[in-house]
Amino acid sequence: MQLSKTEELAYTTIKKNNFAVFRIRELCLLLNINKTKAYNLIKALKKKNAIKTIKGGLFTFKDINELAIATALHYPSYISFWSALNYYGFSDQTPNKIFIATTKYSKEIGIFKYVTLSKRRFFGYQKIGDIVIAEKEKVFIDALLFPKYSGGIKEIYECLKNAINQLNKEKMINYALKVNSKSVIRRLGFLLEKLEHKQISILKKNIGKGYEKLDPTLQGKNNLNKQWLLDINW
Repeated sequence: MQLSKTEELAYTTIKKNNFAVFRIRELCLLLNINKTKAYNLIKALKKKNAIKTIKGGLFTFKDINELAIATALHYPSYISFWSALNYYGFSDQTPNKIFIATTKYSKEIGIFKYVTLSKRRFFGYQKIGDIVIAEKEKVFIDALLFPKYSGGIKEIYECLKNAINQLNKEKMINYALKVNSKSVIRRLGFLLEKLEHKQISILKKNIGKGYEKLDPTLQGKNNLNKQWLLDINW
C-alpha cells in the first residue's frame, strides 16, 4: 500500500485519534480541509485498500478488528452473547453474526446484530484494547436471558463447563439477581447444579411461580423439574 504524503497524513491522523469508524466530517475537522478534498482523500484511500466502507458515509480501516467496529457503530454497546463466548474461548463455534448488547434499538448493520437490553440490565462490561465486551460472568447472564443469540441452552451449558474454573461464581449469581429475571435465575441455578456447584440457595429462593421452558428456542417436552420450575426440553 503506497500512499502519498497527504494520504499518509490522513490515514495516520485518524488512527492516532482512535477512530474505529469515521465519516468525512471527522476528516475535515482533523485535517482542517473542506469536504471536496476530504471526499477525494477517502476515494484514494479506498482505491488503495487502506480503508473500506461499512455503509453509506461510514468508513473504517482494513486491518481493524470487527468487534471494535461493532461497538463503535452504535453507542452505548458491548460485545456479548455467542460472540463473547467465542472471544473468551468458551465456545469453539464461530457465529456468522456478531452479537452486541445495547440500550437503543438498531437494525442489523451487515453482520452486526444489536440486541436491546433495558438500561438496568446494561452493566458488567469492560474494555479490552479497542473492544468493549461483557465480563466473563455477565456474558452468561446475557446468554441465559436471550439463549437464541447464544446458540441455545445446550451450547451455553457446554460453554459454562469450559469456563467454570475461570468464573467468579458469587459475582455471576449476584448479576443474575440484579437483572431480575426469573428465567435467568432458574436456568443458571439448574445449570450450576448440574455442574455440582453448591452455593445456589439464594437462587432457589428467587425462582417465583409457574413453569417455563429451559430452552425457549425449542418445543416443550413436559419434562418438569419441580425444584427449578423448568420444563427440561433440551
